[in-house]
Amino acid sequence: MITLLFREITIYLPKGIDTYNLILFRIESYGFVDAAQLVYITSNKVSLVIYFLVWFILENRWWRYAILSPLLLLTNQIFNIFQTNSSSGEIDEIELYQSGPFLLVILIVLLLLAQAADHQERIKAFLRLQYQNIEHAVEQRFGRQQQNIEEKKRRLATKKDLSKAELAALKKELEQELKKLT
Repeated sequence: MITLLFREITIYLPKGIDTYNLILFRIESYGFVDAAQLVYITSNKVSLVIYFLVWFILENRWWRYAILSPLLLLTNQIFNIFQTNSSSGEIDEIELYQSGPFLLVILIVLLLLAQAADHQERIKAFLRLQYQNIEHAVEQRFGRQQQNIEEKKRRLATKKDLSKAELAALKKELEQELKKLT
């Protein structure tokens, strides 16, 4: 909404005036044809900065720092609009060279972050595979032993009239199975 307001303001500004005297501050043309052109260019750049800032704040992925590159470039362009005299008609020409060292640092940091994210994903995939292997091995080991115990319980339930020797042998087998589990 704010960015739309910035753009709508420029439509209603009178053309051909070098300076706008407002209550709190004064807007000069800074070498542009008139102050309306300055406000138009600045409002477009400020609206883009707002869009990129909102995107940067709301993005949660690791690559969100890539949004800093256009933010840096746009803020440098806005700063240079007010610092240099644009009477030659050249705007936004040297800002890329001025921002180059900072953009290079951002690029290096992004490459390092990408490498760290890739490494982290590989570790996560490896750990997930190891967890599945361990889960499968535990299931196999304890699954078979649990089946043996259940089978012996069924055998015990079906044979109610076991002799003492058979009962002692079954008890010994169950104890051995339980020892294997622990």
